[in-house]
Amino acid sequence: MKNSTRRKFIKSAGLATLAAGTAACNASSPTGDSPKKILVAKFFDETNTFIPEKFTLEMAKERAIYGQDMLEVKDMVHGIPGTSLDGFMDVMEMFDVSLIGSISVKGDYRLITEETFDYVTGYILDTLDKHQVDGIYLSMHGAGVAEAHHDMEGDTLELVRNKVGPEIPIVFTLDLHSTLTEKMAKNANAVSIYRTYPHTDAYEVGYEVGAILMGALLGNIKPVIAVKHIPLLIGPPLNVVTADMPMKQVYDKAKEMQRTIPDVLTCCPAHGFMQQDVPTAGAGVMVTTNQNHELAQELADELADLMWSFREQYWIKLPSPEETIKMAMQSEKPVAISDSGDNIGGGGAGDGTHLLREILKQKATSAFVQIYDPKAAKQAYDAGLDATVNLQVGGWSDKLYGPPVEITGKVTRLSKETDAWHQSARVDIGGITVLLNTKRIGPNDQANARGMGIYPEDYQMTVCKGSFAFRPQYPESTFNYVMSATPGFVSADLKTFDWKNVQRPIYPLDDI
Repeated sequence: MKNSTRRKFIKSAGLATLAAGTAACNASSPTGDSPKKILVAKFFDETNTFIPEKFTLEMAKERAIYGQDMLEVKDMVHGIPGTSLDGFMDVMEMFDVSLIGSISVKGDYRLITEETFDYVTGYILDTLDKHQVDGIYLSMHGAGVAEAHHDMEGDTLELVRNKVGPEIPIVFTLDLHSTLTEKMAKNANAVSIYRTYPHTDAYEVGYEVGAILMGALLGNIKPVIAVKHIPLLIGPPLNVVTADMPMKQVYDKAKEMQRTIPDVLTCCPAHGFMQQDVPTAGAGVMVTTNQNHELAQELADELADLMWSFREQYWIKLPSPEETIKMAMQSEKPVAISDSGDNIGGGGAGDGTHLLREILKQKATSAFVQIYDPKAAKQAYDAGLDATVNLQVGGWSDKLYGPPVEITGKVTRLSKETDAWHQSARVDIGGITVLLNTKRIGPNDQANARGMGIYPEDYQMTVCKGSFAFRPQYPESTFNYVMSATPGFVSADLKTFDWKNVQRPIYPLDDI
């Protein structure tokens, strides 16, 4: 990133308070000094504790990227190029530093087994045994849960802090749907959290903590963190988009604090992850300042009070599947429907049939539905192009998502062996298109659909197995949105779940 571009970024992102940390960006380490060594690791999961399956060590090893290879991965966040790691590394390129890649593991929304947690954290600690480092960056989600670690990120930070001692600066990044804890704040020096939902600023938060880390290593700042927990369960598909009121007011206030108050480095509200039954569940705020913990706590408390004051406005009534399809059929624009209970990005199975059933029942004439069903996809694939097939599709994973729906249609497109989505089959039932996949494919990227000749803007309605994150792919200029109250492991109907561990009282489970 060129210097002029970097200055423009800092200004546009409201990071003027990072001037102390970025003043030396144009200079290398002092003459004669050896490069600063910085360990980088990623342990990332948004754990839905109501899903019965677990994320095993075997699954982790299949996904793991080790050593310097993890620094070479270019990825996307909800269809937006650039991850937090990418932003962090762009800052590092301005300095005489040596990045030491450790391990990168991304979970699958399932509870993480104890041996998996031990393996990933053990690998990070082993890397620290092999390398003496000057600083550490951990890319995490903030809603990870392992069998004996309900605060997975806090426990990971604690292990790392105990290994390196109090003097080594540790910075980390989190998703906006993170559960913030005292343990995280106690064992790290600075944090940056996504400020946007849908998430479009992953790169920026990595850039932000990179600047703070280098400011600390160069002796310009001494960052500290304060945290405030909020007894509030919120999340998509509720009224929580950061560009919409009332959440916009919370984030505008956070940006104003960060931009105008001296010594404030980051102000980060977080929504928490409401499909998570853990003692620390809830929303929260983290503030990072330069050496001023009292100020950080004061601002965290103020932002938390503001977020809490809108608690009733976040909770809105969503239409049932039946009502949803009626609304979509009356729309003058194409409609992107949120199948909220089957949100793949929150741990949904991807095979929910409630909306497909209503589409067929109400005799809609134009609709596109994507279903994860390896068995039905293979049956259609084996039947071949132009075959007429009778299939039972979806609804196999759990009774919440089913039962299966019977369809009879024509196979009009089959994926190629080289396609990233493997065996996919397009089945057309008049104007209704059902895309059957052997992989869970969310709506945040349309490559699968368009690769199968499906263009959502050509349909009256498209069922999106997500909540809000798909919207950059379904722009408001083209689509209307309907959020549907469908059942599933990601349902906003919290009465669906058996709560055992969350600390009470908490809104809206309790009237506080």
